[in-house]
Amino acid sequence: MLKIRPVSDNDCRLLWEWVNEPQVRAFAFNSEPVPWVEHLEWFRKKRSDPGCSILILIDEKDTPVGQVRFDMESDKTAEIAISIASEQRGNGYGTEAIRLACDYLRRKNPVAEVAAYIKPENGPSIRAFQKAGFADRGKKVVRGQQAVWMNWGISS
Repeated sequence: MLKIRPVSDNDCRLLWEWVNEPQVRAFAFNSEPVPWVEHLEWFRKKRSDPGCSILILIDEKDTPVGQVRFDMESDKTAEIAISIASEQRGNGYGTEAIRLACDYLRRKNPVAEVAAYIKPENGPSIRAFQKAGFADRGKKVVRGQQAVWMNWGISS
């Protein structure tokens, strides 16, 4: 069973390692590796952004297994991004993490909808969001690329 906690400054390097894993880069809308200096700037910016929440997922041994980030798109809609550490994939954490993080967000912020944009070839992520109760809203161009648009909330 997973637990969730807000990100801390001590998580910066871990997030950088995770974001540069080959499979994460392959399914990202920008597949280029992220340089440390660029990540550090991004991390500081996100940590100070009141419209962003980064959460660390931890297992029963308090080992970090992944992260979920929410970026507010509007007053009532947040975009979700998730990644599970490579050595933890296949353990069923994706669906549990999505549900746990969305429940956490709803307690902290009265959002009406959470939107996920997933590259069409990322079948495991699409299935995890479906199992978590997200509805498939079709295709949408996101950051110049075709994406599967899924959502959770009042309109799902």
